[in-house]
Amino acid sequence: MTNVNGLNQYRTYQAETVAPEDQIALLYQGAQRFIDRAVAALEQERFIEVSENVGKAQRIFAELSAALNPAAGEISQNLARLYDYWTWRLSQGLIRKDAAALREVSATVGDLAGAWAEAARQVRVQRAQAHG
Repeated sequence: MTNVNGLNQYRTYQAETVAPEDQIALLYQGAQRFIDRAVAALEQERFIEVSENVGKAQRIFAELSAALNPAAGEISQNLARLYDYWTWRLSQGLIRKDAAALREVSATVGDLAGAWAEAARQVRVQRAQAHG
């Protein structure tokens, strides 16, 4: 139990200290990890684990959607639609026991995670140049 508590404390510390530009990429990476776990569980017919991991990914998408700034206009609207689509596809994958639907979401989440990670890297470079 101590290891679990230590891990939770580390994750809390990491979430509180990570730069804002890195937070979105980390959330996408977490969602992708849960979806990939759901695929593995589905392949082994561990349906409770599939449901738990799909639910975790869907909660991440709900949080991301809730955090969108409507003032951002079209970008915000497009991301909201994307999060809704991902949530729907995960539900379809869960209901139909369709690993391909889960893999589709995992791949697109991974693509977006990579894009956000690159954007965050560029922000750090620009910040360093401005202060250096």
